[in-house]
Amino acid sequence: MTHTPNPNRTQVLVVGAGPVGLMAALTLRRHGIDVRVVDQQSEARAHTFPVVLHPQSLRLLREVGLEGALLWRGRPVTRLAVYTEHERRAVLDLPTPAGISTAAMTLPQDVLRSALTSELATSGVAVEWNTRLEVLQQDSRAAWGRLVREDPARRMHGGRGEVDAFEADFVIGADGYDSTVREALGIQLVQYGPLQSFAFFDAPTQRAGAEAQLAISEDFSNSIYPLQGGESRFSFQIGRGLDTAPDVSALRELLDARMPWYAEEIASVSWGGVAEFRRSLVTQLGVGRAWLAGEAAHLTGPLGVQSLNVGIDEASELSLRMVDALQNGHRPSFGEPYNAKRIRQWQDLLGIHERMAISTRSPDWARRCASRLLACLPASGADLDDLLAQLRLTRVSGPPDEP
Repeated sequence: MTHTPNPNRTQVLVVGAGPVGLMAALTLRRHGIDVRVVDQQSEARAHTFPVVLHPQSLRLLREVGLEGALLWRGRPVTRLAVYTEHERRAVLDLPTPAGISTAAMTLPQDVLRSALTSELATSGVAVEWNTRLEVLQQDSRAAWGRLVREDPARRMHGGRGEVDAFEADFVIGADGYDSTVREALGIQLVQYGPLQSFAFFDAPTQRAGAEAQLAISEDFSNSIYPLQGGESRFSFQIGRGLDTAPDVSALRELLDARMPWYAEEIASVSWGGVAEFRRSLVTQLGVGRAWLAGEAAHLTGPLGVQSLNVGIDEASELSLRMVDALQNGHRPSFGEPYNAKRIRQWQDLLGIHERMAISTRSPDWARRCASRLLACLPASGADLDDLLAQLRLTRVSGPPDEP
């Protein structure tokens, strides 16, 4: 494809309008950067998972002015009770960000997305839905390529959408697990460990307070998080699939087997579903002027919601690095240090090289379950270290010692 200057040039093209991509775009706009946001899906979405926002995500959302808008739609979570072998072993106090009234929060992902989209619109940027990346190329001066804007009605009859050329200083690929940006860059996504299946249930409960519960064993990880409206989200790691529909009978069965201390009789399920996950990580997070964030770059299990939350952190940092390069005339030289730092972080979170320092003060159950804990705790960075310290555990990064 021949590169010709595009009169509609933007400074940053963001591909993907989920929370990670929208966070990147909003951060860029708040620093005066021209940004364009495209997403191949339509604006209307099906049922979306409730998400757990980590303390660091709440800090970042506060910085872009969204903490207040989300608090009234979310459910505060301040503690995490940890169970093993059907016994309550510990209650962890989640770190509370300065100036914020809760440590963590659960809320529907579409509420988070809507809040980010609305705030972005006030800065003059509208998401271009039904628009997919078809071609991405770059050189030392710019990234460029083709976008295709699909008309759903025309697509039903085999027609091709409207083609639009783009040019940008940078591209952020926040377009999820099947990332077209990652594919265009030729970056490999490496999978680690077996496929894991989880069953999810949203159900009305009488016990939804500010405490979440985590039940772990050698074979399975399970959790309960309070939601707004008197409901809770029940998540269970299962075998290769659920033999029956994820209905109230299946939920009761799983509670009896995994969480027998949960005494309340669940009368109904408002929503149920099954999804599969496999730990995955890219070999590198970007090339030149195009960089990945969120599930375009990594995937872990759903209980700790780390892909989304660390993805929000990545979006913020990437955007600020691009702001610095654009406003101060720097060449995009942040790539290698940023890539090394984030790859190291994900190797730790996914347990690829992570080890735990077990002291004599560490409880026996924590020693036995240490390998499962990291992916299930709703925190990252210093906040994660805080939770581990409450269990008298310390992370030790780096590959195991050679024999």
